[in-house]
Amino acid sequence: AGIRYDYYNFSVTDQDLADGNDSAERTMNAASPSVGLTFAATPTVNLFTNLSTAYQTPTTVELSNRPEGGGGFNQLLDPERIRSFEVGLRGLLEPARLQYEVAVYRARLLDAFVSQESADEQTFFSNAGESARNGVELSLNWRPVSRVRARMAYTHQDFTFERFVTSSGTNYSGKLEPGAPPNRLFAGLDYAASGFRTSASVRWVDDFFVDNGNTVSNWASKVVDLRFGFDSLFGNTDLRPFFGIDNLFDERYNSSVIVNAYGPPGAKRYFEPSPSREFYVGMTVGFGVN
Repeated sequence: AGIRYDYYNFSVTDQDLADGNDSAERTMNAASPSVGLTFAATPTVNLFTNLSTAYQTPTTVELSNRPEGGGGFNQLLDPERIRSFEVGLRGLLEPARLQYEVAVYRARLLDAFVSQESADEQTFFSNAGESARNGVELSLNWRPVSRVRARMAYTHQDFTFERFVTSSGTNYSGKLEPGAPPNRLFAGLDYAASGFRTSASVRWVDDFFVDNGNTVSNWASKVVDLRFGFDSLFGNTDLRPFFGIDNLFDERYNSSVIVNAYGPPGAKRYFEPSPSREFYVGMTVGFGVN
């Protein structure tokens, strides 16, 4: 158990008063208690739970970007407050050499930050009234033999605006938060023996909305990466050349999105495409190796 107290003071002084005085100051503070418990059910199985609160202030940049433009601070942007509960278990299946962890969480965000792009491509932030974020996380780490390791991580998340009415009266209550894929999956396989290393991985991301109104979505994608490496020692010099291929099957996907992008209907710049198939080669050199 513990408690954290945060106190922040943001201030800006306008040195050019020809167009008015945009000097401003904001003070934010809060106490955030938390408590966690762990129980060893067996020598190889642990149960855990956490109940916590958190307090997140806007960054200076987020405060400085005002929807109406100009200098100073956005006086309407308040800190984000979080209450969360998590329960899970982690353990080891010894005969199978399998490590696992599963957790379920439920969080409530008050005054959650929501981004919006303006006509001049500046991003400013506002607060949603209340947001619910619930999810499940699962991870597996398996070593069937000493030279092989398999990894998997899966996340399911449901992020929903429970209460969000903008200053203009638009009601987004009940809509999914943009930029939050409902499902993510990562799987990887590593092999190492006699100075040779290789790994393969796949990343799958579900489709998700990119605007508050849930009218435009980013499509799902699965990306496969490969990497090969060699370890060699020449005297006291360690040479490790490597070669890799990212996006092996040349998947078309977006590496990032601009949530609530500005623009006319049908022409908003939400998406930032990722490169197509990429090849890379390199070498790590170590000196003075004994």
